[in-house]
Amino acid sequence: MKKSIKLVVQIAAVLAMTASANSAIAQERRGYDDNNRYDANERGDRHDRREAPGWAQVRVEEARYGSVRHTCDARRSVRRQVERNDGTVQVGNNLCGDPAPGAQKRLQITYRCGNREPQRIIAREAESLRLNCRR
Repeated sequence: MKKSIKLVVQIAAVLAMTASANSAIAQERRGYDDNNRYDANERGDRHDRREAPGWAQVRVEEARYGSVRHTCDARRSVRRQVERNDGTVQVGNNLCGDPAPGAQKRLQITYRCGNREPQRIIAREAESLRLNCRR
């Protein structure tokens, strides 16, 4: 009886280690895939990029998220959301972390539509906004 309990405990330990290792590998792979997809779009490659009037021409020049005193660079996350969500950006700590815990935060984006003059848009935390280039 003691032997069988010991064997069950050993099997459970092996399964637990295997599950955690697989989870870590999956997370690492997901980050690798996200970074490569982003880098390809940054270079201007059109692989996996949907074309749609209004937002496909958007070039995010600057995106700052945070409070008056503490901000973080949210360009990368904003670009991803614009590409994946047809120009819509959800404002929150998912952009680049929480640069000012407990404080009211805003996202300020400066973007261009082709060769036009830069446009600036601001939204508060928990709001969503839509970038587009329609006239």
